[in-house]
Amino acid sequence: MRGSLRALAVMLAAGVLSSAWGAAPTGPQGGDWASIAQLPNWQGIWQLDWEHNPRLLGMASTPALTPPAQAKLVAYRQAQKKGEDLQPESANCLPPGMPQIMTQPYPIEFLFNPGKVVIVIEAYSQVRHIYTDGERHPSDPDLTFQGNSVGHWEGGTLVVDTVGFDPGTQIAPGIGHSDQMHIIERIHKTDADHMQIERTIIDPKVLARPWTVVLPYVRVKDHIREYICEQNNRDSADSEGRPGERIDH
Repeated sequence: MRGSLRALAVMLAAGVLSSAWGAAPTGPQGGDWASIAQLPNWQGIWQLDWEHNPRLLGMASTPALTPPAQAKLVAYRQAQKKGEDLQPESANCLPPGMPQIMTQPYPIEFLFNPGKVVIVIEAYSQVRHIYTDGERHPSDPDLTFQGNSVGHWEGGTLVVDTVGFDPGTQIAPGIGHSDQMHIIERIHKTDADHMQIERTIIDPKVLARPWTVVLPYVRVKDHIREYICEQNNRDSADSEGRPGERIDH
């Protein structure tokens, strides 16, 4: 992790991260309930706007990869053609983690609390905590599926900086990440019922250049439902992707 932090310092000095991370905080920061009342109203449930953005179905934008990462992706796709199951983690109900958890075909909900924005994600019953109280990343963060997120408000835009990811998570299917992956999100409403998340992923060991995509969300009349992947799971797999135990009821 120390190597990752040194790499981040180099990128900051080069202006790679600073341009994505944005300017200094401006306006209310949600430090107390009175401040939260002045922030954009994101109450309700949101999901990716698949209907009006059919390109999302194919996630048309693909990142430029370093040669080693490209070679791994080619090998992954060749194995797929042979019918090999290369994602035993998802078969065993482990969540995809960041960034893929934010592109699941399930709704999400934003909850504001003093000094913190919480994203409740129906898929895999996951929760992201974004600390907006000025907290910095720990010097040696635990490696988790959702990473460690800190944020600040620039007017009506929430800017989120996330590091510290579980090594089993992937940038996209077949594209892993290194200990230097860094994700910046800029979240804002475009109108009362539409939101955009501009996501930039930086990983000099895997990505030839920072990868930015814009994810459109739409407000929906729905509820976050219970998602228990393990319940009646009949498609488990071992560490090599071989079918695991199946129990018929």
